[in-house]
Order: sequence, then structure tokens, then C-alpha cells
Amino acid sequence: MIEKRPFGRTGQPSTVTVFGAAALAQASQVDADRTLEAAVEARQQGLARFIGATGHGWAIATMHRRSLARFDFDSVLLPFNFLFAQNERYRKTFDEVLATCRERNVAVQIIKSIARGPWATTDRTHAMWHQPLESQEDIDRAVHWNLGLPGIFINTVGDLAPLPGVLEAASRFERRPPDAKMEAMLESTRMTSLFGLPA
Repeated sequence: MIEKRPFGRTGQPSTVTVFGAAALAQASQVDADRTLEAAVEARQQGLARFIGATGHGWAIATMHRRSLARFDFDSVLLPFNFLFAQNERYRKTFDEVLATCRERNVAVQIIKSIARGPWATTDRTHAMWHQPLESQEDIDRAVHWNLGLPGIFINTVGDLAPLPGVLEAASRFERRPPDAKMEAMLESTRMTSLFGLPA
């Protein structure tokens, strides 16, 4: 059974989210399967409404493809932005996951839309584990590029400082910017991978 706890400042009862522990080598596949069974049981008992798969890194699209082959998840969450799309392997697998999700009416949640790269030696100016894009023009481009994918949802950033810029960009979305503008943004902002070199 999945424990129900008060969530954050709201105190709203919520089930605990199970993050991809097996993928992070912190649990066995048997443990992950048991957790999924518990999540299904919790849904059957009305303790949870939806079951989703989440993850980070260059391998997550492949892992989601495998997960969707094993179980009918309600949603998947994974990173995607113009930089990720430049990796042919990730882009191809992401597109396959997106097609499967559209076919099955599975929600696709995108994270890291405005991720610029790791902090490295740069002073941390935000409460995020990665450095975000900061100019409104760059945030607009990044958000609009992802919103140009039909049927996806963009999850907002986990820091209140850049949040208004992301919401502003989303409210003004009309069309996806051309790749030439996105390539110029990659160059000018020196965007880099959050997850090291792709496999």
C-alpha cells in the first residue's frame, strides 16, 4: 500500500511519488515491479488517480519506451529542449515515445525547457540544480519551441524567480521559432548538457 501524506504547505493528502529508483540503481527490478503493483492497488482503492513514469538523463526516452511496453501509464515526464533534439538518438527515441503516447492518449510532460546547463564554476543565482536561461527573449524561444510540439505539457520551473518569465512566454505562444533562431540561441547562451555526454 502506498502511504498518503500531507503535501507541502497545502496539507492536501497525497500519495508518495515513486521516482525511478530501479533506473538509478537504488532498487532492483523486483522492487520496482512491487512498487508498481502497489501503485495499481492504490489506484484501485481510490488512493491514487493516475500512475506516471518520470526520469532524467539521456537514456530516459529509451527507458520510457520500455516502460510503456510493459504497463499502460497515464503520463510520462522527461527532459526535452532544442539542445536535446540535436542528439539524433535521443530525438528518435523521444519521437517514438511521443507517438506511442499520442496513440494511447498518455500525457507527455516536458521538463528542462529553459535549462541552460550545469552550474559548474558559475555562481548560483537561482534555487535550481541547473542554470536556467535568463533573458526573456531566450525563455520565449525555448518555451515556444517546446510548445510547438502538439499535445505535450510543459512543467514549470522549480524556482520562483524565472517562473513569471516562463508563464509570460507560454501566454504569448503563437508558433514554434525556426531552427535558425534556436541554433543562434544555443550559440549565444552556450547551452550544454545537464547529463554529461550522451551515450
